[in-house]
Amino acid sequence: MSVSLTKPEAMVIGADTVVSLGGEVFGKPVDLEEAAGNLRKFSGRVHEVHTGVALSCGEKRAELVGTSFVKFRKLRELDIEDYLSKVYVLDKAGGYAAQDHRELIIEKFEGDYDNIVGLPVGLVLDQLDRMGFPVPAKDS
Repeated sequence: MSVSLTKPEAMVIGADTVVSLGGEVFGKPVDLEEAAGNLRKFSGRVHEVHTGVALSCGEKRAELVGTSFVKFRKLRELDIEDYLSKVYVLDKAGGYAAQDHRELIIEKFEGDYDNIVGLPVGLVLDQLDRMGFPVPAKDS
């Protein structure tokens, strides 16, 4: 909102993502040890990915949350080590990046894939349209 106050004529979009499992919330891990611990917890289980989005332009404001579900493969320690050696995860909610080598860790997902990688684009575009900022259709 502070950015929006300095640029009231601009549409400002902010978003952040967290992962949750069994009531525990996972943000960005502080180190690879924490990331590996997260992957162990997710192993063989389904967790939720939530991305909160705030949109603001002048007096027009909206907030929304996209939620998707991710099921991890059953991971061995070797799988975790291999994945973390290939993907930088310290800036990723939950300590993994679905867009990088997901075949190593993810069995399946339900919901919006864009939400899992950090921005529920469809929800944002729909909200922009409702706020009077229609996005032009792509030419095919």
